Amino acid sequence: DTANAPIFGIDANGLVNEWNNKAAAITGFDRNEVLGKNLVQDFITTEYQVSVSEVLDNALQGRETANFEFPLYTKDQRRVEVLFNATTRRDVCGDVVGVLGVGQDITERKQVEVEKTRVAQELQTFIDTANAPIFGIDANGLVNEWNNKAAAITGFSREEVLGRNLVQDFITKEYQVSVKEVLDNALQGREAANFEFPLYTKDQRRVEVLLNATTRRDVSGFVVGVLGVGQDITERKQVEVEKTRVAQELQTFIDTANAPIFGIDANGLVNEWNNKAAAITGFDRNEVLGKNLVQDFITTEYQVSVSEVLDNALQGRETANFEFPLYTKDQRRVEVLFNATTRRDVCGDVVGVLGVGQDITERKQVEVEKTRVAQELQTFIDTANAPIFGIDANGLVNEWNNKAAAITGFSREEVLGRNLVQDFITKEYQVSVKEVLDNALQGREAANFEFPLYTKDQRRVEVLLNATTRRDVSGFVVGVLGVGQDITERKQVEVEKTRVAQELQTFIDTANAPI
Repeated sequence: DTANAPIFGIDANGLVNEWNNKAAAITGFDRNEVLGKNLVQDFITTEYQVSVSEVLDNALQGRETANFEFPLYTKDQRRVEVLFNATTRRDVCGDVVGVLGVGQDITERKQVEVEKTRVAQELQTFIDTANAPIFGIDANGLVNEWNNKAAAITGFSREEVLGRNLVQDFITKEYQVSVKEVLDNALQGREAANFEFPLYTKDQRRVEVLLNATTRRDVSGFVVGVLGVGQDITERKQVEVEKTRVAQELQTFIDTANAPIFGIDANGLVNEWNNKAAAITGFDRNEVLGKNLVQDFITTEYQVSVSEVLDNALQGRETANFEFPLYTKDQRRVEVLFNATTRRDVCGDVVGVLGVGQDITERKQVEVEKTRVAQELQTFIDTANAPIFGIDANGLVNEWNNKAAAITGFSREEVLGRNLVQDFITKEYQVSVKEVLDNALQGREAANFEFPLYTKDQRRVEVLLNATTRRDVSGFVVGVLGVGQDITERKQVEVEKTRVAQELQTFIDTANAPI
């Protein structure tokens, strides 16, 4: 009556004659409600009546049954799972008089088992359908799991691999030792993460796999195998190889480029210094790496401006064509034209600055020389003892030297931007002067062209002009430079000479004496 297990008994006719407290508690039927009733017909559901009746009949014939499971429905129609041992009951003479049933309420255990089965099925479904190759081996290294993705990647179906030795049959020789070591470690409880190895497919393609090897245990905690979850990293490896190749090519380019290239980290310390930078400065790579670029290699008067350019680049504001002097190991001054480019890591975070420069020392010297020559030429034009003027391609005055101003009475400011022919040449000479200038604008220069120029106070000045085509550095015509001579006095002398000669000739011709 007080046992912690449901116990019931039936007589030889199948009628209940035992019903303990636990049986009453589990089912909700008390002893008085069940005594004398047919156990199978009144308390067992229809689909189990035949099998339960068979077990009880066997026991009534002396054939006992252990661990028979069946459901029992309670008074309030709850289903109770019962694990049942049917024992033959005999009288003092040994004759069978009934059956004593000792049960266990295994409802919770059954629910746990159902849940375990559900989880196991879900896990198996997950393994089979996961978007990652998953395989399993038993303690002997034989394949016992091979999911759809593993089949898709390798070309070997589940049926082709189950029961075969994973390492011997599917891993290339050069990796068999290392893969076996990983799996053996996992079989001893030492799991491995992110182990890379190549797997060759059915058609001999190489697939790069990143593997996590997990120890597989049974319900008692004993190791029964290994579950391997992989990732197909073939494309990623190819990308990595390509990135490495590009990085190596870039590094080679940096090192061998015919331009000085240097880099600094976020703290301003040198981390790149190519061969050209070393050749120009005299400092080799080992002498500069890790040193502060600005403090150690830039002269004091340029440290602030160079530091500002580099700081801007570290904040993502790049600079192009910044000029500064760099002093070499032997204190020579090198002029550098510098582009500061922000350097970022793969996440886009700023990690430094890459500076690509040009040694413009010779160019600067040429520019200085050009400037000097240009200044000398301008000074020559301005101070020459001959009137010099210039026009652009539209005939507008853009040069007017001191002598031209002195002769004409028009200052430089009064003539610049005005049309030379229309504003300063008399009408009867405008056509011929314009023709000379237009020819020069087409590259046909003129020498010793005479024309009169009228001054501010309307004096006539005779000019002998050389019209020279003016070109830019690319050789394109941009105007005309006119170099003249004031031949007014010479013309007057020539006129006077002509007059005297004519008078003399007239005198000779009309003289009253034979000549």
